[in-house]
Amino acid sequence: MKRTTLPSVGIWIFLLLSAPTLFAMGTAEDQSEDIFSLGEIMVTASAISPIEAGETVHEISAEQIKSSNARTVDEALVLLSDVNVKMGADGVPRIEIRGFKARDILVLLDGVPINSAFDQQFDPSMIPVDGIAKIKVTAGASSVLYGQGGLGGVINIVTKKGEKGARGMLGFESGDGAPYLAKGGLSGAGAKFDYFLSGSAYHRDQFPLAKPLGAATEINDRTGATEVLESSGYRKNSDSTRNNAFLKLGFTPNGDLRLALTGNYVEGGYGKPASAINNAFDPFAPMPQYARVDNYRGVTLALAADYSPSEVLNVSSRIYSNRIEQDNNRYDNENYDSYDDPLVPGSYHLRNTAVNSGLSLQPKFDLGKCGAVTLGLSGEWGTWIDSGEVKPGGFVQQIAPRSGAGSPPYLLFPVSDHHDIFTGSTALEYELPLANGVGLAAGYARHWQVRQDRALAEFSVSTSLYYDPFKDTRLKAAFMRNVHFPTMSQLYLRNTNNPNLLPEVAFHYQLGMEQKLPMKSFFKLNGFYSNLHNFIALKQSGLTQYEGYVPYNVNFSLYRFYGFETSLETGFMKSLQMKVNYTLNVSRDLSLSTRDDVQYVPMHKFVASGQYDFDFGLTPFVSLVYVGHSAVYTKPSGNTELASQVFWKTYMADYAVVNVKLGQKLFKDKVTVYIGADNVLDKDYEDTYGIPRPGRFIYGGFEYRFSL
Repeated sequence: MKRTTLPSVGIWIFLLLSAPTLFAMGTAEDQSEDIFSLGEIMVTASAISPIEAGETVHEISAEQIKSSNARTVDEALVLLSDVNVKMGADGVPRIEIRGFKARDILVLLDGVPINSAFDQQFDPSMIPVDGIAKIKVTAGASSVLYGQGGLGGVINIVTKKGEKGARGMLGFESGDGAPYLAKGGLSGAGAKFDYFLSGSAYHRDQFPLAKPLGAATEINDRTGATEVLESSGYRKNSDSTRNNAFLKLGFTPNGDLRLALTGNYVEGGYGKPASAINNAFDPFAPMPQYARVDNYRGVTLALAADYSPSEVLNVSSRIYSNRIEQDNNRYDNENYDSYDDPLVPGSYHLRNTAVNSGLSLQPKFDLGKCGAVTLGLSGEWGTWIDSGEVKPGGFVQQIAPRSGAGSPPYLLFPVSDHHDIFTGSTALEYELPLANGVGLAAGYARHWQVRQDRALAEFSVSTSLYYDPFKDTRLKAAFMRNVHFPTMSQLYLRNTNNPNLLPEVAFHYQLGMEQKLPMKSFFKLNGFYSNLHNFIALKQSGLTQYEGYVPYNVNFSLYRFYGFETSLETGFMKSLQMKVNYTLNVSRDLSLSTRDDVQYVPMHKFVASGQYDFDFGLTPFVSLVYVGHSAVYTKPSGNTELASQVFWKTYMADYAVVNVKLGQKLFKDKVTVYIGADNVLDKDYEDTYGIPRPGRFIYGGFEYRFSL
């Protein structure tokens, strides 16, 4: 098994040797306010705008992230009830919002899209939280200025900036199984320049299981070989390595212009734990696949400018490039040491490269009492390159074992692909705050996808309204028609490609209210109803308009999601913060007569969290996440003579996970030491059939903030 070489040692030597002379002390609270909004869509300005006031927007601050001990973006988002974080066979967490899949969630780093150019998905575990000032999550309807792609919502990660006086931080964490997380950062500012630098190094050999997986050995149904199962209490092939460096440089030559250069570098590798069920007679379980991303390396560069020559005009622009390279491999066996066994189909070793490059321009005209008009112009060029060797039966093997691969011997053959897609958008948004607590907004956008075989055009529209009937009460409503063009993987991936796919279209209808309550409490209630037309997925044999079973991508007719989300926050006691939130999400798959629920979309999610800050510096934090009523269906049969098929349904077991953390500030708050446990009750649970999640993980660490 390959190990990733770590060239980041120099970063840590530099931080350790330079810290005493270069850094000045800044409190955690100060750091969390160092927000640099350049590169954001204008609707994310500090003063809430009418377009956001009518939508469902969640904000997670740096202090909330730190209190929960979230290490990466996915861990920070798990405490939102309308966000589902699922770990499937890909070995990385996938973030879904109100039932919409990860590829339909637009993710921005200071306004720069970081979704993959190939399949529009993203790995939130690649983004450490050390440089994050806040995370804004817009669920459902959003601004047309974001462009196409965010059918289910938008996640905007806003990073920190430097302030006057230099500051520094060093930290380390370890736990069960001897993983480690080392991190450091520095920031500062002068008269015209500011900077923020952070770096981290993380490694884990494997994660603990709540209980061992099955007996000592079992016969492999595909090869007939006897295999040793995971009885050690740790998950095989669950190792992960991630090294990250982040830099933001700001320049303010005068009061009218501000520039920012942002760079992010990440490298590492990880395993994809195979299905824990190796039984061809289990109708719900996929066959085990022995896959890894042995190495990956990603670089993001962005230049943002904000120019305000007058009180009427503000122009925001950015230019960016986002590149990631991966070694994606599927092996013949659970030892991960062979690609070329002629008796095993579907193995491959590939080098994949995805590049997104783009630019945008947003002039905003403030017309005073007549409102504000924002024009959005953007273009993005996406490139996907892969090369390597593949056996027959690659992707087909995931869907229907023993189909599509023919008969042995299965021999590797060379592949090489190169695809380019251009996506452009023009948008116009009008916002009008009226008197007496009323505001409205409306937007229209036109989108294009241009590729080598054809061009597609679509449009988005959005409206938003809020009304404050009383001082502490807000009523709001929003509607949006949004689109998402087919991805390169759906159009061109071998064995499943379909260049005739249509764009996905979502219609969102939302109503909500917000109410301030006595004793520093706040209540929210948001109802939603969303229809997703032309949903793209692999063809099921139950679609009778197709003959036989051919697992290529098609546009399904309709998915529907409806329900409500509610939250209550309170600080009725000094130093106490508590929050509970719950989402009911009813999902309906109207594409097939033999299905009703959408697979792996939980109907219920309840989250409760709380912390208390003692006067002597101790802060305990506790969270509870409950997920229930998530459906799973049988696999397609793979029978090429079936014109239709009945899909049997079962439900995943409901689960509740409790996390705890105790933090203690020392030496006038310069040092924080902490201990904690994730899944403290050692709950054995799954969110994807046959893929167990980690058991109890006990950890401890420290952070040191210092000055001259």
